[in-house]
Amino acid sequence: MTTSLELLLTTAFIAVVSSGLSVLAGLPIGFWLSSLPPNYARIVATLVTIPFLLPPFLIGISVSIYTGALELNSSNGILLILATHTLMNAGFIARVVASKSLERDQIDAAKLDGATRLQLRWFIQIPQLLPAVASAALLVALYSSTSYGLVLTLTDGKVQTLETEISLSALQYLDLEQASLLALMQSGLTILFFIAATRFSANPGSLSEIEQGPISPGLPSRLSGVLFSAAVLMVLLAVLLRSNWGDGVVANLLNLGSKGTRSMLNISVLDAALNSVRNAILVIALVTPMAWLLAKRERSRLISILPAGVSPVVLGLAALAISGYLPREVTSGWLLLPLVQVLFALPICYQVLHPARQGFEVEQREAAALDGAGALKGLWFIELPQLKRSIALAASFAGLTSLGEFGAASFLAFGSNETLPIVMYQLAGRPGGDNFGMVMVAAAIYILLTALIVWLLARPSKTHS
Repeated sequence: MTTSLELLLTTAFIAVVSSGLSVLAGLPIGFWLSSLPPNYARIVATLVTIPFLLPPFLIGISVSIYTGALELNSSNGILLILATHTLMNAGFIARVVASKSLERDQIDAAKLDGATRLQLRWFIQIPQLLPAVASAALLVALYSSTSYGLVLTLTDGKVQTLETEISLSALQYLDLEQASLLALMQSGLTILFFIAATRFSANPGSLSEIEQGPISPGLPSRLSGVLFSAAVLMVLLAVLLRSNWGDGVVANLLNLGSKGTRSMLNISVLDAALNSVRNAILVIALVTPMAWLLAKRERSRLISILPAGVSPVVLGLAALAISGYLPREVTSGWLLLPLVQVLFALPICYQVLHPARQGFEVEQREAAALDGAGALKGLWFIELPQLKRSIALAASFAGLTSLGEFGAASFLAFGSNETLPIVMYQLAGRPGGDNFGMVMVAAAIYILLTALIVWLLARPSKTHS
């Protein structure tokens, strides 16, 4: 039997090594990305960022298309998790690298002094990138330590981490004491990563525009970028192509209204999707104004991104444990889950709105005030119209976060209130008959929706003279 210490060390090992591999892969990809023409850069940036924004459980399902035939044990299962975490997060590191511009005069001066491309990278660019990359790496470690859905769907229980054992202890063995002990250890680990990340002023939602780099990429950077893009495309296309499984994509779409082969589900996939959409609408309605208000105050930053350092599984367990003390109207229906999901959506929503509100020209507010416009009119007629794109993106990310949330939902969504990720996981566990096609077409819809939002995010903002 695996001890608590072994679970802690396994989880920490996966998180740290995943972060290191993501940085090693992301640096050369970022160098290549910053050298592409703007139109091509937008396409590639969209492609490599999609895995970072997809739910971990969905990435696990997608990768398992290629790895389902492998004989997994704890050792090669960990290697598979590390490779998949790199696929998820290297694109994020690349976006961070490609969004940090260098002074061209500085590079030109170094070239005149005879500096080679390698010396420019090693002695000028990387030292300037270090704070941003270090903060991004710590956040990748944080996310990798809480990828419960990926570990579950990719290794089918062959790899045990703190999160998988919390779920097993609480839901299968009904051992809340053991689950609580593991939850404390998980929280301690994620808080450790979170504290380290905040010391580097980490930005979990940093998906800035691509800046044209003054250093041309070498063959290793080009090769890394092309191979990584091909790997991401291969995984995503596998899902999209398999949405045509069995009787075809139309039949699979129609089957979403059923409960699967032999009615194995409690509710249909469509009903679960409607539950998820309902939850997402509530999350958007709650978290967007919260993030909007907090984004104007720099001191609110720590409060706003703190939930990024807490595992959804731990919060799900905590919500389940205190549900007996909450009003019955909250705990007896579907309301508790979206209230918990607000905490997960707040960090990324805040990170989209914070730079937008901080970058808004103060002179415009002051001019409106001099013309007699009150705070409400200034907000409605001046600030909101100019920041509507950021607001729409923040709301979209909040909705995606809720739609794909798996950890807390596994504790709080049961029976007729089950959500789409829970139902997809149940179908993926029994892929016979029409089940596989239903999982693939639902996953394909989610991937296309995410791709659309990332594409809109990658659109260059208009500059004002």
